[in-house]
Amino acid sequence: MRPVEKIRKLPWFRIMLTVARRQMINRIQRPDRGSKLMTAVILGFILGYWVFFTRFFWEGIRFIMGIPALGELLLNRMFYILFAFLMVMLAFSCLIVGYSTFFKNRETQWHMTLPVPYQDVFRWKFIETTLLASWAFLFLSGPLLLAYAIYLKLSLWFLFGVTLIYLPFALLCAVLGTWCLMAFVKIMHHPISRILFYMGAGLLLALAYAFFKPVNVESLHELQVTPLMNLLLENSQAAAEPLLPSYWLSACILSLSSGLWAKLAFFALVILSHSLLGVWSILFLTGGVFYDNASLVQDRILHGPALKSRPQLRWAARLGRWFVSALPGIKPGIRALIVKDWTIFWRDPAQWSQFAIFFGLLGFYFINLRSLHQPNLQDRFWISIIAFLNLTSLALILATLTTRFIYPQFSLEGRHFWLINMAPVTLQEVMLGKFWASALASGALTMSLMALSFQSLKLEPFMRLLIGYTIGLLSFGLSSLAISLGVIFPNLKQDNPARIVSGFGGTLCLVVSLAYIVLVVLLEAVPVHFLYVRHSEMNFRFASVLILVYIVITAVNALVTVIPLSLAARKLKTLEI
Repeated sequence: MRPVEKIRKLPWFRIMLTVARRQMINRIQRPDRGSKLMTAVILGFILGYWVFFTRFFWEGIRFIMGIPALGELLLNRMFYILFAFLMVMLAFSCLIVGYSTFFKNRETQWHMTLPVPYQDVFRWKFIETTLLASWAFLFLSGPLLLAYAIYLKLSLWFLFGVTLIYLPFALLCAVLGTWCLMAFVKIMHHPISRILFYMGAGLLLALAYAFFKPVNVESLHELQVTPLMNLLLENSQAAAEPLLPSYWLSACILSLSSGLWAKLAFFALVILSHSLLGVWSILFLTGGVFYDNASLVQDRILHGPALKSRPQLRWAARLGRWFVSALPGIKPGIRALIVKDWTIFWRDPAQWSQFAIFFGLLGFYFINLRSLHQPNLQDRFWISIIAFLNLTSLALILATLTTRFIYPQFSLEGRHFWLINMAPVTLQEVMLGKFWASALASGALTMSLMALSFQSLKLEPFMRLLIGYTIGLLSFGLSSLAISLGVIFPNLKQDNPARIVSGFGGTLCLVVSLAYIVLVVLLEAVPVHFLYVRHSEMNFRFASVLILVYIVITAVNALVTVIPLSLAARKLKTLEI
């Protein structure tokens, strides 16, 4: 029997599995040059990440376990907090990725027109969403568990057992995120429920701001261990709630490391039973809900308010026009493209929702910065350390913004490039326009966050000026890397930004951006830190070193900004559209 006739007799779901398996085999057997380079870069990055953070976590575990009578208790509570945050991250990741996969993907829309059960379409897309959103869970927590196993001298069976427990836990989080997505789409379609949702979210934020207060460490003395421990355990009690799936996973890991087999079996069966119940609901209860939600989304796009000038879109377009009008020397065609990118960003919930969640999580960081500045913190060593760690965090925020939101901009033009090519602008001008807009927008956003951190840390003026100048330069350098690598490694066939970023170019952009940040921070922090710690006042030697640091980081940022743009401009001359 010929292969085509054999495939025709298979159910649709098995056909998709067969196609995916054959695509994977073809990529392994006939890799091209780009995939080999991508594999080498990704493997090198993963190896470096695991080696560095395994050592880092091992030192942290050794320090915590060295605390007399409290080390094990603190370490156990750390596991509960870590996996609680990872559970929330995994559920949100499935919600965001699932929206693009279920409702905004062209392949899904095409599958809906075929004589295929909607339940099968949803099952296949659920598998794609789970795999795409869950891989980072093991990637982020793996070094910690490896360091934990090395410190306690556990066997490889511990890591094997943790991996087996991870699978149903990740599946359970994916199920929770998917059902939340189905409810969210239904709520956001109806105006009344949407208003109630916004009111409830605002009320929760107000309550969180009212009750979430940083700990006043001035009221605690160094010898008051018991009040400090009581405060720590009380504030982290929510993460150790036995009804949370993250608690079940933490209990399994701690039981496995301690040899408590009965407790391990109990919590492992709890995770497995709930994940099987969730998978059953996905396999048999979601077909009608998925079809109704997909119809609501398409109706909103084709016949609903999406075609009208909604107030938020009018506000976005007006703000975008105001922003680009402040940019000198930009042609009207380039201005229109920048306003178009800005408006599309706010029109796509998969884009602005990630942006909102990202900055919502950053709010916790900036709220807790207030506790780092205390009147009794006069040690210049720690003042310098905190200042440059804050610079590193701001630079990483900027790298995340440029890689996730700026890198895909060129590829998102996709099949419309022929229209842009017919406009009275060149592709080089389009690239430069996107670069200037992204550099100024991301720089202004990061500068506002920097001003907020300065207000909390109360740094000295020369330190504020140095960090502010560095962030300004990094905004141009990181935007240049993101735009240039997006041009050099385009993916014009993909309309999902998450998939564009997860390709070779996006991975390379993230790795190069991190290396660039490390280089700039080290060139700046090492000489300034040692001189600041040794000299209590600004003298000639200190000032001369500062001037040299300004010159060096300016030169490095100029090279990182100009060279990638030149390579991208050369690529555009040979780009086939």
